[in-house]
Amino acid sequence: SVWFASEMKALSDDCERFMSFLPGHIYSSKQGELRRWYNPPWYTEQIPSSPYDPLVLREAFEKAVVKRLMTDVPFGVLLSGGLDSSLVAAVASRHMAESDAACQWGSQLHTFCIGLKGSPDLKAAREVA
Repeated sequence: SVWFASEMKALSDDCERFMSFLPGHIYSSKQGELRRWYNPPWYTEQIPSSPYDPLVLREAFEKAVVKRLMTDVPFGVLLSGGLDSSLVAAVASRHMAESDAACQWGSQLHTFCIGLKGSPDLKAAREVA
């Protein structure tokens, strides 16, 4: 039999084999398989890739963050305490210290965090801030 669930815990006790239900696919009970139903004209099975180069990745990431800091109003960073927001905050903070925005808005980067009191996310975000 075939079962569907949005979370693994609904199936983990009763199923032996699991398959991901990929985006843009439907399940055909006649054929007993998933098949793609949404085929946009830009979609290709061949996803372009390039060799891993940490320096290229770092440069692209920093350019993406700095591009979003080009503003004429004060801005801040939403911190979760995780790796992504911590890296964004680090790049933004370094850029602010070196830019004209520091003269206008101050060199201190404003950070914000949303969470429940006592949550590990808040603790991690405080450490990053």
